Order: sequence, then structure tokens, then C-alpha cells
Amino acid sequence: MKILKNLSKVEREPDMEFNIEKIDSTYKKKYNINVIPALMIEDKVVSTGNVLTDREIKNYVKELCLD
Repeated sequence: MKILKNLSKVEREPDMEFNIEKIDSTYKKKYNINVIPALMIEDKVVSTGNVLTDREIKNYVKELCLD
């Protein structure tokens, strides 16, 4: 999947330290995710139905995790 490739790109950057975890369909119900792909950061759904670019993912990670 393209979003996983973009996540991997961001993860390899020196200033980005985080773990990628694929989740199963039980999270779809728990977090009311109706459209995939979805991106969750720190238990927050930040995007659904979009294949985010590596730049967009990096911005979300910086905003939500690295403050």
C-alpha cells in the first residue's frame, strides 16, 4: 500500500522516531473509521480515505508527537 511506503519513508528520517503498527478491523468500530486507509497517531484518527504524502505524514507526526 502506498500509505505504508510513505510511512516507512518518514520513519527512516533521522529526526523521526516512531513505530508503525498495522491494526485490525476491530479498531474500525472502536474509532468509527468507515473509510480506509486511515492514519491514527497517539490514538487519534487524523486521516481517513486519503493516501497521505510523506510530507503530510511528517507534519502530523511532528504536530502530535514531537512537541
